[in-house]
Order: sequence, then C-alpha cells, then structure tokens
Amino acid sequence: MKKFVLLIGLLQMFLPVYSQQLAVNQLSAKEFSELKDSGNGTVLDVRTKREFKNGHLENSGQLNYYALNFSKRLLLLPKNEPIYLYCNTGYRSERAAKILLQNGFTQVYNLEHGILEWNLNKLPVVVEPDAKPDVENKVKYAEYQQIIKSDTLVFIDFYAPWCAPCRKMMPMTDSLKVKYHQRIKIVKINIDASKKLVRKLKIIGVPYLVLFRKGELLFSRNGMIGKKELEAIFEEELQE
Repeated sequence: MKKFVLLIGLLQMFLPVYSQQLAVNQLSAKEFSELKDSGNGTVLDVRTKREFKNGHLENSGQLNYYALNFSKRLLLLPKNEPIYLYCNTGYRSERAAKILLQNGFTQVYNLEHGILEWNLNKLPVVVEPDAKPDVENKVKYAEYQQIIKSDTLVFIDFYAPWCAPCRKMMPMTDSLKVKYHQRIKIVKINIDASKKLVRKLKIIGVPYLVLFRKGELLFSRNGMIGKKELEAIFEEELQE
C-alpha cells in the first residue's frame, strides 16, 4: 500500500513537468517572422498542396496534415533544430506540433493564428505560378456591405473547405436556409476565396458566424454552434 501511495506521489510530481514540456510554443505572426528569418531551423506548412500554392511563406516545406502518412513523414524532421509550423488558422499546425513534442522534439513553434494573421500583418507570401485560387462562394468587400444592410435578417457563415468544424456545420446551415426561406437571408462566405474581405474584417479563425439587420451586428460566434441554439437566436430576433 505504501509503495502504491509513493508511486502516485511520484506521478503527481512528474506529470505537471511532463505537461509543461508538451506545451506548444505559440507565436504571433511578427514573432514567427523574426524567428523564421533568423535562418535557423525548418519552416513547415502543413496545409494541402493547393493551399500551399495559393500563398505560402518563403523557404517553407509542405506536408499535408490530412495525408495518411503525415505523422511518419513529420517525424523525419531533424530533432536538433527548431521546427516552425503553420497552417491557415493554427489548428492543424498545433496538432502537428503536439505530435513532435510527444516524440521527443523540444524546439517546436507554432504560428498561433496561422497565415490568416500573417496576411493581416501584410507579411510576404509566395504564390506559385500554377496556383488555382478558390472562387466558390467568393464575396468582395463592397458586396458584403450591401448584404449586411438588408432590411431582413442576414446570417453569414464564414467557412473554409479545409476546416473540419465548418464541414460538420454545412448540413445544418443548408437546412436552416430552407426552413427560414424568405425570412432570413443565409449566406456562405469562403474565406479562401474572399481573402481581401477577410483582411478587411480581420478574421483569424473559422467557423465565424454573424447575424445582421440593417447593418447592425446582432450576434457573432467564433466556433461551432448547435442547431437548436441558433434557431432560438433566429426566433428571438424575428420577433423584434
């Protein structure tokens, strides 16, 4: 019994230390840029090839987070050098960073809000000659301003094709569009296709949901929301 208690005590002592070792070093865009430009270490983009071609950091490698052999290839990186990871919002790259930390890497850094924040700071990106920009659900800033000034309620779902939570919400958004037809205008905006708009609005994460009436912001949410909760918000605003 005493040995068991002693073992529990030792685990309690070392677990906090282990947790701290696994904590990801989160960097702002400016901090990331300074470290990257020092020339020491490996910069890795963990987005898809198409995303990479449409705008990536100079001298960065590319490895698709969704590839089946991603973890295996990721662990081939040199352990004795700093590793700088990024994606669009910091979601995929943070998970990649944790894989490295769990496998003995110690100098791992993540661009916390991804290339969205990088673009907000007007930092340079490289666009490949054969890039194929996404155009689905593209909205320009002037068009957006017209949309939100509608006399009826306007619900806007900012999403990205690579965003798993966004994809989960798509069926819900589509069903609400049918249910509230003519009462609420429901619009999807693809942030990959609407980069200038995203910079203007300073969006650094998706899903990002907003509800307007005559240009007035009534509701906003960063992240997922349940259908019942959203319907309750709609119904309340429809009574106004």
